[in-house]
Amino acid sequence: MALSLAMALISAPLWAQASWPVLPGDSALTRSAECADIRQLVWAQLLAAQPASATRFRERTEANAWGMWKVYVDASGSGDADAFYTVISPQRGGAWPQYAQGSWIIKRSRADGAYLQAKIFLRSDSGTFARIYPNGSRSVIDIVAYGGVLYREVPLALPFETVLRTPLSRILELTKDIIDWSMFSPDPALYASLRSLAAGIRAKLPGLSYADDGAIDSDGNSVRIADGQAQTGTPGLNCSGFVKWITDGILYPLTKTLLPISGLKERMIDWRGSSFTEKWEERYDPFFGLDWSRALAREAWSVLYPRSVEQNPLAHDVNESPFAVVVSNAHPVNGGGSYRVYSDNFQDAGFELSGLKAVLFKLAVSEPGRWYLVQLNARDSSPPRLRRYFHLAAVLPYFEPDGTFTVAVFESAEETSLQRLMNGGYEFAKLVRMPVTGRFEPPALVPNP
Repeated sequence: MALSLAMALISAPLWAQASWPVLPGDSALTRSAECADIRQLVWAQLLAAQPASATRFRERTEANAWGMWKVYVDASGSGDADAFYTVISPQRGGAWPQYAQGSWIIKRSRADGAYLQAKIFLRSDSGTFARIYPNGSRSVIDIVAYGGVLYREVPLALPFETVLRTPLSRILELTKDIIDWSMFSPDPALYASLRSLAAGIRAKLPGLSYADDGAIDSDGNSVRIADGQAQTGTPGLNCSGFVKWITDGILYPLTKTLLPISGLKERMIDWRGSSFTEKWEERYDPFFGLDWSRALAREAWSVLYPRSVEQNPLAHDVNESPFAVVVSNAHPVNGGGSYRVYSDNFQDAGFELSGLKAVLFKLAVSEPGRWYLVQLNARDSSPPRLRRYFHLAAVLPYFEPDGTFTVAVFESAEETSLQRLMNGGYEFAKLVRMPVTGRFEPPALVPNP
């Protein structure tokens, strides 16, 4: 049974939140803008001053070897009412974004001036930062990226007041045995093939259209997935047929053939589900999207890496356990302060959608040159309350030449966004790894005679 975009019976929370535009032009973390000398300069009159005095600090600019910086106490009212926030931000593009790489935001108690935390932006993205807290005579550090808390309470052998006067480079050095700081200094050259694939897909989209249950068979004909019969009217692709079209475009330059639909439709009953779901296979086909994706991955990897053919259809699933907690607010000043537990990566469901971008960021930095089939699923609201795979998409996580992290999303013959997937009424996303080559030659979508 082919997948449909219809999700009217499913209800799930939305993950939409305010956004701040990502800024291009970041440096490697070891060369990012540094304000340790400015923090020391304003120490007595601001960072160590009593709250009544510190909150009267008049905004000013300072210069150092890295450029111009703005120093001020945030008065927007966006933070905790019982705290005040000192912001030290470098100038970027004629403005002073609070989340520019190298910015520090220091939170203190309004009541007694106690230090509560320091937030350091590792990239010019409001959702990517280090957060350092006092911990007795020392400190601890959390690393947050796109909602995922990648590291939590890593010991930092410095008193918090010392941290506030310490260069970031020293903090990196003290924690390098635990924190993989290189993830914030990616080499964009490693993602050239993915950027090329994304561009190739975009270039071909005008020649495509959507059609329920639509795909292109091994002979290049526009057919219905359910029965293999020719489509009538305007030909098109549904979400399943579209990701097959992408896979065909990658493999065709090597094989000069298109994948047959029959092999992709085979149910992998021995590899997923349970005795409960087995009795619903014929009526609901709940795992269609998962089986289809695993079959596409099996074909793609066997063509590109024939000496390492893996018979296990789960071989290309993303099985890594995720981070333990997530945050839901990316506001530069007060965002990310409230943690909640993040569920495990379940074999028959995948990742909870709220952490999907963080998962893709981790995959991008650890496995450059991979793209993913994402199978979106949710539990039916009515009996028998099956978890079903309702939709498929292709996601390409990569870094632009300017270092900006991007997730290109393609679904049902159009380019959309990660936010659209996350707000689509689904609950979990299963990820299957896909390879990429330097050529992309997908079949044309043509009307049947």
